[in-house]
Amino acid sequence: MNILIFLIGFLLISYMITEVGKLLKIPQVVTLIISGIFLGMPYIRSLMTQSDINVVMNIGDFGLLCLMFLAGIETKSSLLKKEFREATWVSLFAAFIPFILGFVIFYLLGYTIYISLIVGICLSITAEATQARVLMDVNKLKSKIGTLIMEAGIIDDILGLGIFILITFISKNIYLKEDLLLGATIFAFFVGVMMQKNGNHNEIIRKVEKIMYVAIVPFFFVSMGLHFDISSLHPNKNILLIILIIAFTGKILGPLLIKPFNKLSWKQLYLIGWAMNSRGAIELALALIAFRTKLIPLEIYSSLVVMALITTLTFPFVITRMIKKNPKIMN
Repeated sequence: MNILIFLIGFLLISYMITEVGKLLKIPQVVTLIISGIFLGMPYIRSLMTQSDINVVMNIGDFGLLCLMFLAGIETKSSLLKKEFREATWVSLFAAFIPFILGFVIFYLLGYTIYISLIVGICLSITAEATQARVLMDVNKLKSKIGTLIMEAGIIDDILGLGIFILITFISKNIYLKEDLLLGATIFAFFVGVMMQKNGNHNEIIRKVEKIMYVAIVPFFFVSMGLHFDISSLHPNKNILLIILIIAFTGKILGPLLIKPFNKLSWKQLYLIGWAMNSRGAIELALALIAFRTKLIPLEIYSSLVVMALITTLTFPFVITRMIKKNPKIMN
């Protein structure tokens, strides 16, 4: 079948799933992950030649760069002023606890140091862009807790990227294309950060964002889906379960542990933990690059993708319920 038909079909299906997600108020990253997994199903893949798959993968690499650029734009660095002290405590504990748990547990399970480190990093990342969308939906983005969550997410992203770069350098695994792609993704992220202007995008950047989200970014998730293998989860379902337990426990426990160092209530810290538990673009990008550079096996990669889907999907329901019960919890 003509590759052009595949490309148009991928975009149309991704667009339809995303629009349905908007109606159901599901975070965009969740609908993109779902569309990627769906379009990467064995039946659809069997209709493609290896040449078709290579084209999609190459476009997916460009989609990854665009995604990281957009993540940089949405990382509102201007927020790193208001609640910086408390946000630093939150980000350090919310990143450190799941990182240590992930590393230690997977190392004890018999995985190598590098695999265990990558799992720890992916578990420590937070979806700052997803947080922003959810907080805007409940009109709490500019609240005290909303600002703190956003700041902590920014610090988490930067810490995760930095540690990942260090590990790939220390591992001395040389895969020229992937190494160049990793360097380009980091560059794209910080270009996005620098292109902000007092947190507001000009009209041209807004139009570029829309084009990227509709026409290019979906191919990153299709590429992710083509690497994803749901059958790898069945014989390794305990791995997925362990990753999910560490993901939820580590991120929620982390903020609770900073109670002695601040005046936030237990309920506020609990809510912050759920917010920090959502994952997204950066975690998926690092997991995909780690898989392609053979730093992690298929069952780990597939489990991390499902973990990102589940953790990101739970946050909107939790925050909506908690705000409904206690409208002043974000103040």
